[in-house]
Amino acid sequence: MGPIELDLIESFAQGKVSRRNFVRRGTMIGLSVPVMGGIIAACGDSDGDSAPATAAASEETETTDAASGETDSTEPKTTDAPAPAAAGGDIIAGIQSGDTTSGLDPVNMLDLGTYAVVSQSFEYLVGLGSDGNIAATALATEWAPNADASQWTFKLRPGVTWQDGSPLTSADVVATIERMVAAGAGLAGVVSAGGTEAPDDLTVVVNLDSPNGNLPVLVSLFNPQSLVTPVDYSSGTTLSERPAGTGAWMLDDWDPSSFRARFIPNPNWWGGAVKLDSVTLQGFETGGTKVAAFAAGELDIIQDFSISDGATLLEDDSFKILRPASSNHRQIWFNTQLPEGGPFTDPRVRQAVCYAINREQLISTVYEGQAQIANDHPIFQTLPFFDETQEQRPYDPEMAKQLLSDAGYADGIEMPIQVGDIGEVPAVAAIIEQNLAAVGIKTPVSVTPNSDFYGEYWCTGASWGTQPESGGPGRPCGASAAIGIVDYGHRPTPDIFFGRALATDGDWNSSNYASSEFDGYFKDYQSATDVAGQKTAVGKIQRLLHEDAPACYPLFFNYLSATSSAIDGFQTTALGHLQLQNVTKS
Repeated sequence: MGPIELDLIESFAQGKVSRRNFVRRGTMIGLSVPVMGGIIAACGDSDGDSAPATAAASEETETTDAASGETDSTEPKTTDAPAPAAAGGDIIAGIQSGDTTSGLDPVNMLDLGTYAVVSQSFEYLVGLGSDGNIAATALATEWAPNADASQWTFKLRPGVTWQDGSPLTSADVVATIERMVAAGAGLAGVVSAGGTEAPDDLTVVVNLDSPNGNLPVLVSLFNPQSLVTPVDYSSGTTLSERPAGTGAWMLDDWDPSSFRARFIPNPNWWGGAVKLDSVTLQGFETGGTKVAAFAAGELDIIQDFSISDGATLLEDDSFKILRPASSNHRQIWFNTQLPEGGPFTDPRVRQAVCYAINREQLISTVYEGQAQIANDHPIFQTLPFFDETQEQRPYDPEMAKQLLSDAGYADGIEMPIQVGDIGEVPAVAAIIEQNLAAVGIKTPVSVTPNSDFYGEYWCTGASWGTQPESGGPGRPCGASAAIGIVDYGHRPTPDIFFGRALATDGDWNSSNYASSEFDGYFKDYQSATDVAGQKTAVGKIQRLLHEDAPACYPLFFNYLSATSSAIDGFQTTALGHLQLQNVTKS
């Protein structure tokens, strides 16, 4: 083992890292289940239970951490397993309708609905474990960093073929990463063009611009745009234009007008035969209609639902509720640069908004307790490098008024807050409008269909937006709205939240936040290969974002999904991925 692996093992042995975080980090850097199990057995369990290293190590039940929505397998099964359902059958899953501008484009897709559709046919280099973390369940069977994590080597699964019968090779993975680099899809500043090599057909070597301790997350399903596509698949090509993939399902029919996709089994899938005859994913424009269709028995699975739409589902024993690990949040962004001289270009005004938001009110009224307070940064509190010493920003309307006065806005501000019609976001915006009105900031809520929201208001200055000419260096989303709310799905580490939404020139940086200080701290975090180094950098990031306030992060909320009682074997992520390859319907 190299120094990165040995440092983690030593930290666990000394009690500096919990069992759960040892397994998470060990999986990320390529430690195998037997190795981690042996180390836990030798060192003792710092979490005080005798669970195996991962859920894949034995057959277990799943329990839920009520505070975070995270799941962890902790107890062996003691009840008899139910009789297996008969093979066959057709199911329908209700999902979000996807973005009309990107279509089924694996590299440029932006929403949970499209993620769910495209990932039925295409697969990731790094997959999902039964404990909700990354695992070697997809196209890579193992991976490991060099001594300083500036180079990562991935071994591909042998015998995998594309749906046309041709073999998957490392050349396909190299071409995929090159397309990601060109599009910025989570790898901007991490890998440069030409940085990925294929020494043989089943080996991929990724040479990084600088050390990065979390690279496997960036080529996993937690970076949805990293789906592996054929070597000659060009950026902008969609699954509907060119059906392909290595996955369990083949696209059989696609109706973009209703966002409806039907899949049939891939008879040559490397994972073996699936149990169902077909899967249909049906898009819904609103969460309420999706929940109504599910409650009426028209759907077998619902991708997600908000408390505001589906609280009654939680009380109905005829449904199975899933709560996958979730750092989901709604980012209230400010355009920190445009319009020039506008109120939100002043950090005091942005801080005032954050002080004026009543986070407890949001959690109790909109989420009915299914959420946790956040502190205006996207680092979830259960992560091992979270800095718990930072003081929580309180609800303080008087402080908000003082900051507005100091900034020259004692008489108030008026600016519409732009939101998409997705889940509980309009309800969140309505409460924020009330909170801000109490301190003199008028933000009438402007709701746009979610399929148009991303291009019209969120990153309208980006290449996919309506005003790309307004973008430029330091202004990747030039003409984005002055203030708005956008949804961010779960990631096991905050790399995507940092690199795409906050780093200078990040392709999802609707705040147009350009801070060399933040960029430096982010680089320090990326290059740190030990938890102590990551915590030092993250602590600086937390405090900087608290002060600069390019966005408010009031809370993290639990992700909720559901199936009918007839469905078994379903797994999902809080990014909307539907794992259907093991599903049966009784």
